[in-house]
Order: sequence, then C-alpha cells, then structure tokens
Amino acid sequence: MKNVYLLFFASNYKNYEIIAVSDGSSKESIKIAKKYPCKIVKLKKNTGSGNSRNVGARLANGKILLFLDSDVEIRKDSLMLLNKKYNSKKDNVAIQGVYSHSPDYIKKSTQYLQSYFCYYLFSAVEKRKYAETICTSFFSIKKKVFFNLNGFDSKFKNANAEDAEFGIRLIKSGYKVPFERKISVIHHTSFGLWQFILRSIRIHSGEMKMYLRNKSFSSKIKQSNYSSVIFGIFLISSILMLIVSNYFYSIPYFIDILISLNLIFIIIHFKFLRFIYSSKGFYSAFRAIFFSYLHRFLFICCIVIGILDFYVFKNKY
Repeated sequence: MKNVYLLFFASNYKNYEIIAVSDGSSKESIKIAKKYPCKIVKLKKNTGSGNSRNVGARLANGKILLFLDSDVEIRKDSLMLLNKKYNSKKDNVAIQGVYSHSPDYIKKSTQYLQSYFCYYLFSAVEKRKYAETICTSFFSIKKKVFFNLNGFDSKFKNANAEDAEFGIRLIKSGYKVPFERKISVIHHTSFGLWQFILRSIRIHSGEMKMYLRNKSFSSKIKQSNYSSVIFGIFLISSILMLIVSNYFYSIPYFIDILISLNLIFIIIHFKFLRFIYSSKGFYSAFRAIFFSYLHRFLFICCIVIGILDFYVFKNKY
C-alpha cells in the first residue's frame, strides 16, 4: 500500500486529489495513509467495495474519477497519460488501464491468475481497442457519467462482481471503454492454492447471481475473448458427466472419448498457454494446464452455487 502513495505523490502530473476510503481497513493501512496529504474517510462498518467507491466518488471535487485498488502500483506518468487521453479525444468517457504481465510471482496460483487476467480480461495478445468489461484495479470515468448510471451497486457486500455489473450497464448505455495499454500497473498480490479456490468461488458465484438478477448472461457469452473459457467449462462438464456415467454402467470407447475431450480442452487453450510460455517459460505454461482445469471446474461449482443461492435460498446478492 505504501508504494501506491509514494508513486501517486511522485507523479509528474499534480492536479489531483486522493481520497482513501477505509472499509474495514487495518490500523496499519490507515497509519500509512495518514503520512500523506490525502483525505481519509473511515466508514463505520464494512459495507463492501462498491459502496466504498461510491462514497469516495461523491466526495471528489474533480470531473474525472480514478478508481485504484490499494494493492496496485502505478507508474509516475500514469496520471499524465490519463489526462492526455481525455484531452486528445473529448468523447472518451471512461478509460481502462491494464495489468502488467512482467512481474514474476512466487505463488504459482497467483502467477496463473494474473496471466489469466492479462490474457482474457485485458486482451494482452489480441490487443483489442475497447474493453468488454471493466476492472477497477485502474479504471477512470467522468464523474457525471458515473453518477448518471447511479455508480456501483451498493448492495454488493463483498468485492466480487460490482465492477463487472457496472461495466455491463456502462457498455449497454452505448459508451465505449478504450484500453490505455501505456498505463500498465503492477498488482502486488500473493495467494496460495486454497486462497485461489476461495477467491474464485466468492467472485464467480457473485457473478452468477448478477447474471441471473440482471438477465445478462448473454453479455458474457458474447465476449469474444472468453469463448475458450466458456467452451472449456462445457468440456469439463462433459468430462465429469462421462466419468460419473461410466461408474454406473460401461460406456463404449470410454477411454477414447475421455482422451479426445481432454485433447480438445488443451487445444482450445493453446493460445493462452502459448502466451504464458512466451513470457514466463515452459514450467509456468505446464502448470497453467492444471490451473485451467481447476479454474473451469470452479466455474461449474459457482454456477451451481449461484443458482441454488439465488433461487433456493433467495439471496439475490
């Protein structure tokens, strides 16, 4: 968190203000923030990241908002680049920064997920001009547009899909969100396998309920950069059903079908694996095969959890 403040105040662009919203933050985090000339807002209770960002946005004096996670490190020229982007093209209403794929993370699960984000979310290989969803790790938007769309949905109690939900509303309203790849931030995060599983379940089950609530599942399917992920979920479901079915009665050519499905799974993820191999090496790409299987399986679990929680237990968020 210290790096965030150091680089903000070392920025070569000076016309800004920082509002730090403490939503159940540790005393150490608040202590660090107090060392810098920023406005600190302490919420009385934990209300979720969506509401926290809304609180900060309402207090902002400027016309441009920038949402930044506390574990993200920006470059000294990031604010200057952001300002130039808005000034050079007046019809820009929002800008999406990207994660850098250069850091080498110690935890293998962290490395996989950062590669996943870079490839699928930030379109690192295909270099798409516009984002198909948003990520608030480094996301900027004009304040007027943000509040015209009523900001983030404050009913989200945890950090899961509030940014994706806002992105759907933003894009459905006809706005385009260009990537600014020169704004490449470093995500200082580290989590092991168990944390990866819990994190995935929390985020993706929240997404599933969001799609059911807003009847917007088709928007995810239409995202071109996620086609291999969606097909991968279908393949893992087929593999699981095949194994379970074969347990109860013998399926002709079971081994052949099983091998074929697994080969197809690897083939459809080949570009993703090649992306990791070209930048992180063979072993990282090889480990990514395991994590891809696990991640798609967790997607299936979250679909089931989301449907049960939404329809059976009536938990809409």
